[in-house]
Amino acid sequence: MDTFVVSRLTKPAIVGSSKDIRQAVEVCRKAARENSPVLFQGEIGVGKLLLASYLHYESSRLGKPFLLVDCDSEEGIREFLSSENFESKLKFLKGGTLYFREIAGLTLSEQARLQRFCLLAEAEDVRVLLGSSQNVHLLMYEKAIDAELYHYATQREIYIAPLRQRRDDIMDLTGYFIKRLNQRLRKGVQGLTPQAEEVFLSYPWPGNVEELRQSLTRAMLLTAESFIGRRHLAESTGQAGDFLQNPDVMPLDRMEELLLRSALSRYGTTLEGKKRAARALNISLATLYNKVKRYNVSK
Repeated sequence: MDTFVVSRLTKPAIVGSSKDIRQAVEVCRKAARENSPVLFQGEIGVGKLLLASYLHYESSRLGKPFLLVDCDSEEGIREFLSSENFESKLKFLKGGTLYFREIAGLTLSEQARLQRFCLLAEAEDVRVLLGSSQNVHLLMYEKAIDAELYHYATQREIYIAPLRQRRDDIMDLTGYFIKRLNQRLRKGVQGLTPQAEEVFLSYPWPGNVEELRQSLTRAMLLTAESFIGRRHLAESTGQAGDFLQNPDVMPLDRMEELLLRSALSRYGTTLEGKKRAARALNISLATLYNKVKRYNVSK
């Protein structure tokens, strides 16, 4: 999906008790009282869009449009930044919030156009939020990001730590997703067995919260029991199969493969999807193809 608009946003559920997520939420609340741009940084799947929508909900702009623009979609961002419809777009968004996801996926010339559009949006009372799964400070050091966009975006930053650094949140999220999935799938799962819980707490979750949600979904589709066991996880979580067999150790090359599979699972295996996955992993397209061949992930 390139864009979506929400005019009546329900309060986003920010689940977790870790210090990292509580700090991110607190910064969101403070930023909600301002109008300056905010940059959300963090790995794929950590919840940048969720925090951005939470900021909109907590602000005085609630009830006005919240628009997501995915900068990883070449056609979508090119059309959005076209000068033909600037006025109509900004008129529609007036008083609302505009969130540009994955700004580092743009070319330098597109980044420059984006920065100019953001200034026009602010002049029309549109709050600008931006997101990146790549470290923009490193990109600036490597001269891989437009300098003006960098300085504009980093006026205020909110970093969302990866799930492997937020162990306290894993079981909170697990309980939350099980409850929601029980309603959606008409199941009666009560939780994880102690063995499965041990695996969940030990697994590094390279795909972060989104991978956890997908793993639980597959496991709950497979089980007719009250508790999800390690067997259900092994059957449902193909990416983590090696880890589930030996949860104490994971070779570095296996971790690299998991990250690669996670990115391709999100963006797809088309040429466009692979380009987006390469940008998200901060590697060249040629390197991605070499790793796809090495790990045989396309089969």
